[in-house]
Amino acid sequence: MINYLSLFSGIGAFESAMRNLQIPFNLVGYCEIADAPATAYSMIQKVPMSLNYGDITKIDETKLPKVDFITYGFPCQDISWAGKQQGFENEDGEKTRSGLFFDAARIIKATQPIVAIAENVKPLVGQKFKKEFQAVLETLEDAGYNNYWSVLKASDYNVAQDRERVFIVSIRKDCDTGVFEFPKKLELKKVLKDYLETNVDERYYLTSVQLNNIYHWKAQQRPLKRILGMNSTCPTLTARGAGEYHSGMILLSEDFMDTQNCDDEISIQNLHCRVLTERESFRVMGFNDSEFDSIEKHFKKADIYKMAGNSIVVDVAEELLCMLFDEDGNFFV
Repeated sequence: MINYLSLFSGIGAFESAMRNLQIPFNLVGYCEIADAPATAYSMIQKVPMSLNYGDITKIDETKLPKVDFITYGFPCQDISWAGKQQGFENEDGEKTRSGLFFDAARIIKATQPIVAIAENVKPLVGQKFKKEFQAVLETLEDAGYNNYWSVLKASDYNVAQDRERVFIVSIRKDCDTGVFEFPKKLELKKVLKDYLETNVDERYYLTSVQLNNIYHWKAQQRPLKRILGMNSTCPTLTARGAGEYHSGMILLSEDFMDTQNCDDEISIQNLHCRVLTERESFRVMGFNDSEFDSIEKHFKKADIYKMAGNSIVVDVAEELLCMLFDEDGNFFV
């Protein structure tokens, strides 16, 4: 059984994926500084909160137990298109939240797991952050790892969400057999209606006034252009939430099947539109209903949407793990 350490854990997508695949593992600890997801992690993964290391900057890497496997979705706020795009350092030369990568690297270097997997937003591998991404790869290589990276899109793995994330698989050089490859794409058979609840409370539906307010948000600087149909794929769920009232919110209309462009007020007013429910957001991220049920009554609506948007698609994590573990739960890389 592998010893597993989860950093920047969120609600534990990789943990759910390993459990779904029946990969046996011993959780030596998780690391989540925010109260709501830390508590939700404990509930979903059924582990005591005493296993939470909390602030990664305060972890003494010399006191950690033996670790075979680490996952870390380090913060994307300073890399994301929606963030400040400061990179790893701000204008004063101070480490940003995304710069917490180096704390993960510090722990990886000290514990020397066989495999470590990082996840982050696609812009990390773009031209703007070429220097930062090169620093990531060089830091991991200096720590003793061969690194493989790829941008994986959820809809390429039979998930009806257009979510693209970069994954970096680091394999310790003395263990790397050179056989690792990223999972091949799968046919997309699911659509949004496969994730929807049968009966949805009226509070999730928007009035024509609300729709027009969104359409004219910020003097039409960000007008609403797309409303989803039942056979659509879902845009990327964000930390801002699929259900929060704002110009970029995800709207679903049960009046038609495919995606519709809405260029005028009249077409919007004639639609019966709603936001995704919290449960639907969790489903689109690959979590099952029993996992959602374990937290539903314990957190605010906005917190639950944020947890979903900040997570990793469980189905994508499963496909990636299948390229690393054999049927007995042992690494074969």
